[in-house]
Amino acid sequence: MAHELEMNEEGEASFVWRKEGGAPWHRLGKPVAGHQTAESILKMANADYEVELLPVRYITSSGDLLPMKDRFITARVDKDGETIPFEVVKDRYRIVQNEIVLEKALNVCGASKGDAVMDTCGVLRDGREFFATIDLGTLIIDPSGINDEIGRYLVVHTSHDGTTPITYANTDIRAVCKNTVRFGQNVAKAVMTARHTANFGKALEEANQVLQISTDWARSFKETAENLLSVTIPSGSKKIDTVLNGLWPEKDADTDGKMANREKTLMLVRGLFVNKKNAAGYGYNGWSLFNAVGEYYDHHWFDDLDRNAKAAMQIGNKSYQMKTKAADLILDLV
Repeated sequence: MAHELEMNEEGEASFVWRKEGGAPWHRLGKPVAGHQTAESILKMANADYEVELLPVRYITSSGDLLPMKDRFITARVDKDGETIPFEVVKDRYRIVQNEIVLEKALNVCGASKGDAVMDTCGVLRDGREFFATIDLGTLIIDPSGINDEIGRYLVVHTSHDGTTPITYANTDIRAVCKNTVRFGQNVAKAVMTARHTANFGKALEEANQVLQISTDWARSFKETAENLLSVTIPSGSKKIDTVLNGLWPEKDADTDGKMANREKTLMLVRGLFVNKKNAAGYGYNGWSLFNAVGEYYDHHWFDDLDRNAKAAMQIGNKSYQMKTKAADLILDLV
């Protein structure tokens, strides 16, 4: 799976990540510490370039060079004056610089008050796409009880070739590459977009919706988590069998090899359920079983650690589908 980050001639990625959030799976980019301003993180990520609209010209049969009235080329213009063309767009297309996209998100999220922190920032496909992650703070599940902590992020994403609108997605996925941007948007509880047209300004002025997105998502996720927490699942309970059989039906194991793999998977998930990261630490309940299934897909689905990390980032893949199904099966036990 390619990360699609821009790489310079020295093999350095146009990507910055905050040390406190941990290194990304691809281990590329520049680590930084603490709070960063939009200006500084854009510069460090080589994302402070400008994008311009250039006229499209054609040669007539008589040899005249004339501009097309309704077509333009989007192009990256670096500080050294180099121009890199991206794509032909219609005349209704409007450029929205990376700086504007990022600053609007930061202002809405209250970053100036210290309520949010720039976490990642990067350039994809040689500048055709820009993304960033804003850390909105940790969501605490059952603070007076298990006190479990869940990351909460706002992923910012846009393109300069007409393929992607300005997008703000609330998610628990930290964007570190192309696929985490996609996956984060896919699993987001709410997404706000603004197309690159004359109306983009109005859409961005309504970006207070982003803060509501964050609030609503946190409330919804916390409610689901605490509903899972309320489902009692004792060790050895038939409730575990109900959930695991729903996730890995015996009828699907129609060969000796599949049966052996199924038994191995069920045994592993049962072991994850009772360990200190789950039931032994947070009680014998639906939240612990849900996280055991998640831990299996995030860390044990494949034998290779990087392959597990990459698989967990892919859009709508089996990993995400099975986690969602696990939550539904557990809630159905009530």
